[in-house]
Amino acid sequence: MVKIYDKICVDAVAQSKIANNGFWKFNTIMYLSAFLCINFMTIAIILKNVLPLELGDFYEKKSLTIKREALMYFIIPAFLANYFILFFNNRYEKLLEKYEAHNGKYILRYIIFTILLFFICVFVF
Repeated sequence: MVKIYDKICVDAVAQSKIANNGFWKFNTIMYLSAFLCINFMTIAIILKNVLPLELGDFYEKKSLTIKREALMYFIIPAFLANYFILFFNNRYEKLLEKYEAHNGKYILRYIIFTILLFFICVFVF
């Protein structure tokens, strides 16, 4: 699984370097974090509907607003995960040497799969 995500990251970095000269790091981490955030939301929807009621409501505290919940449970973990996967100690350079880019095919499949799975979970559950 890590190998697949590494290939997706390499594809995203390669495409972002071509399209965005100056801000490719920022754009890469934002796009990858956005779709990883959607994956986290999909997992939360599935867990909420599959687990019993007592275990499924683990993140529904009434004291937090929806914006704080989204930041705390989805956005910040996705951003930190992508930072440590790609940019900590310039890991993207090692990944670019290890894997070859596939002209945006992997990142496009990842985006389509993420969006489809999210919509399926939203409308089914």
